[in-house]
Amino acid sequence: MKIALTGSSSYLATVLLPVLQNDPEIQKIIGIDLKAPSTDFSKLEWRKRDVRDAEIWKDFQGCDVLIHLAFIVMPLRKTSEALDINIEGSKNVFSASAKARVKKIIYTSSCAAYGAWKDNPEIITEDHALRGMPEFYYSWSKAKVEEFLNEFEKKHPEIIITRLRPCIFLGPNINNLMRTTVRQALFFRYLDREVKAQYLWDEDMAHAIYLALKKDYPGAFNLAGDGTLSFPEMAKMMNVFAIPLFFKLAYYGIWLLWNLRLLNMLSPGWVKATEYPIIISSEKAKRVMGWKPKYDTKTAFAKFVEAINQEAERKRRKRKQG
Repeated sequence: MKIALTGSSSYLATVLLPVLQNDPEIQKIIGIDLKAPSTDFSKLEWRKRDVRDAEIWKDFQGCDVLIHLAFIVMPLRKTSEALDINIEGSKNVFSASAKARVKKIIYTSSCAAYGAWKDNPEIITEDHALRGMPEFYYSWSKAKVEEFLNEFEKKHPEIIITRLRPCIFLGPNINNLMRTTVRQALFFRYLDREVKAQYLWDEDMAHAIYLALKKDYPGAFNLAGDGTLSFPEMAKMMNVFAIPLFFKLAYYGIWLLWNLRLLNMLSPGWVKATEYPIIISSEKAKRVMGWKPKYDTKTAFAKFVEAINQEAERKRRKRKQG
């Protein structure tokens, strides 16, 4: 089996690649990214390529499966650029895979594609409408890409397409907004609403991709650790005080700080995504794919906090020794 992997230098790829490397049925992995991978794998052949490149189909030739991870998650100052990379880049990748006659596509979408809307059901299943949030580039991108896939599937029924819709996934070395929040020991809660969240451990996310690689599971699958956590519960686990704020104050405060360039990772869109909960059901993935996450939401968050605290302790010891 020969695999094409976009976003081969992303954090998720660093978790997935060892799994692919150890599978004897996988002969080669064509890794596509603008950045070289930080770890060498004997089966990995890195090719420097923008996902919007019209020639990317050449990298897919002879590949059986495309795993599309490449996506701008953390905000760019130019939202139009993020949208272009995420939406037009994904369209280009999928069209190129059809041209190269790839047999299967595994796309890592997101529960953010459902949108954080007031009328969301308490538990969202895969048949719920995708309603991307115009104010949140990531949510909007994910929904628009899946909208394109709806038509793409009709044109290419010969290609098996699996869409994975995870909640936020965490890992010991991930560098994202959640890591910044926990490292800075800064958390808040809303006075005018209660918002709960779900988390997924990185290895459980990688395992879902691997299951979709090994067998054919067309369709969409939500992925989340069991259970939920409220903002105050997360603050308590972090042993920090949750700052009480009204949602609009939090949103417009972040909007101001973002536009004054005093924030780099927390954009207003990410706050908008916490206005209402997006709680998903993973029962379909468990039933159909046989996916069994090792960790629930609370354990995943606890492991994440522990990893960051251990990192901080190592740095303190190093400073003392120095």
